[in-house]
Amino acid sequence: MTSGPPFSHRLVVGTFAVFAGAYVVWRTGKDFEFVKFEPHSEEEIERRKREKVPFSIRQLDSRTLDYTPEAKERLKEYLAQQSNDNGSESQK
Repeated sequence: MTSGPPFSHRLVVGTFAVFAGAYVVWRTGKDFEFVKFEPHSEEEIERRKREKVPFSIRQLDSRTLDYTPEAKERLKEYLAQQSNDNGSESQK
């Protein structure tokens, strides 16, 4: 009867996979606007404290999974560079 790899190998590979996945999510996730934070005004904060309004999170119709402005700018620069590179290659 053959068995699989030893547990220590599975542990090392599993740990590596978790860290690699976390790195990918961290690198790509920062380009997206998952939550748009819109702070309340000082008057709104005082009113909510007076009326004892509990913490709540609402789903707005304006929510999107859009790129951040910095990511949009990086993509524009990258696409412009790619089009310039392709244009110079076609002239050769």
